[in-house]
Amino acid sequence: MEAQLKISRAVTNLAFNNPFFGSCLMQLKLEERADVPTMATNGTHVYWGRDFVDSISEEEVRFVLAHEVMHVILKHCQKFEGKDPQLCNVAMDYVINPQLLDAGFSMVEGALYDKSGKFHNMAWEEVYRCLDDLKNDREPPVDLSLGNKNDIKNDIANSTDHLEQSASGSASEIADASDKIDDMVIRAATAQEMSGKGGMPHGVRERIKSIREHQVNWAEKLELLVKAKYPEDFTFAKPNRRHLGSGLYLPTMDGHKAGPIAIAVDTSGSVSTEELTLFISEINNIINDIRPEKVYLMSADCQVADVVEYDSDHYFEDFNAVGGGGTSFVPVFDHVEKENLQIDQLIYFSDMYVYDSDFPEKHPDYPVIFCSSRNEREVPFGDLIKIKV
Repeated sequence: MEAQLKISRAVTNLAFNNPFFGSCLMQLKLEERADVPTMATNGTHVYWGRDFVDSISEEEVRFVLAHEVMHVILKHCQKFEGKDPQLCNVAMDYVINPQLLDAGFSMVEGALYDKSGKFHNMAWEEVYRCLDDLKNDREPPVDLSLGNKNDIKNDIANSTDHLEQSASGSASEIADASDKIDDMVIRAATAQEMSGKGGMPHGVRERIKSIREHQVNWAEKLELLVKAKYPEDFTFAKPNRRHLGSGLYLPTMDGHKAGPIAIAVDTSGSVSTEELTLFISEINNIINDIRPEKVYLMSADCQVADVVEYDSDHYFEDFNAVGGGGTSFVPVFDHVEKENLQIDQLIYFSDMYVYDSDFPEKHPDYPVIFCSSRNEREVPFGDLIKIKV
């Protein structure tokens, strides 16, 4: 099979059967390069050598592509100054390959693998210290047999470096590159979770957990929650232009079209003009991101004061904040039910200074997101996002 076709088929197979890795590959650039003996990555590209791809099976191509993705999402291409790059690469491979095997991949012949299993659950930096000790005839902190030591020394001697460290840049440029990788990981994780297909290495699960708990800011959390209703899929209807120049005909990621949504804005007396400005800004971002079929925009305090219908092309510059009384969420949910509004979800912007009795007793059967500009309280249903003014 011709090498480019083999790459295309492998990526497509991953897209449908292991969407996490398929999604990541769709967001990276795949490029043939004559000076790459196997495959390599610099964090934004995956480079492949024609002779190498010709020499292995399509199943093995999938493994090596997933291997390069792992280097990217674990940020192995960032600068590791003061260390031996080749030794770093060996340490990273010892950590990655067992995880891919556990996730159901078939390892390509010659891939680095620690048969002792001592390195499988270690961070690559810990493995590096052990390898550095062995290379310099020091006793490593890990208890290894003589046979293990000889195998590892042989791996070090015969390994080739397939990582390119990212180019130097300003602190903001480096942070931006790191954020883009995190965004790619979250998008891919969402695709995998919605499909229920494919295995996910434990190192990937830990990265996803870390990003979601500590690194995703409120705007990203809101975006992810809003878009969760509309999972990304793969389609050949519009080929991926990024790869056409390389002769690769690959599918694009295509979000499911958003249906009608309801957006409620708390216009009670406690909500400031500054908060209303923030709410409208986020409403515009949401509409621009998901392009809903219709938007029911409601002004509400202790009653629904105004309801206006818009299509997805509307942009809000001014907002008629009708209201000014106390706050209750009940009227908005009652209005949706009374008017039989068929909505995909409801997003409610408020300062969240409410009592438990201000929530409806009957929980809706559509997703609800409360966006709070001030009070961070528990909600009886839906999700709460604390946004910052």
